[in-house]
Amino acid sequence: MVGDTQSEPAYTKSGGATCDDRAVEFVVRRIEADEWEPFRRLRLEALKDSPLAFVEQYEESLAEPEEFWRNRVHLSATDGDRTTVVAVHDGRFIGKASCFVDPQVTDARAGHLFGVYVTPAARGTGVAESVVEAALRWAYEEAGVDRVRLFVTEINERAAAFYRRLGFERTGHTMAYPPEPTYLEHEMQRRAPL
Repeated sequence: MVGDTQSEPAYTKSGGATCDDRAVEFVVRRIEADEWEPFRRLRLEALKDSPLAFVEQYEESLAEPEEFWRNRVHLSATDGDRTTVVAVHDGRFIGKASCFVDPQVTDARAGHLFGVYVTPAARGTGVAESVVEAALRWAYEEAGVDRVRLFVTEINERAAAFYRRLGFERTGHTMAYPPEPTYLEHEMQRRAPL
């Protein structure tokens, strides 16, 4: 199971696509409590590579102390109301997705998907779909949410199209993108399977 860090990996995928001219084989699993350094590396890469995809900004994150990263990863690995799922290839994190039970939603038990990222060399290999689906499985099966929501900036049509392919739909709700309020973020959601 994705939420059990002591068991076998929840999901494996291999073949078909290529990364650096070779077949990609990767394992998708819940992050472990001591994996703060590879998480930090991938998170900083994500913030530098795709700054408008995340609320958190690169310079702020770069300045965070080690304890910040240790705590963040520890909670993602052990807390029953949040998780981070990673894709690992040759011992290196190549993708991630995080989800938490959203306390701001009061009409139902809802999850919030965020922090989805795949390193450029592994894009188009199924990593993004795999980490998102694993995070959604955790949300529905382990956290017991009724739906999972996320926000996508209006200028990130590629991400919006990706989420639509995975069954997410716009809710009609928008909010200003915190780092740059001239941009809007559209809320999307996917209901739990029946």
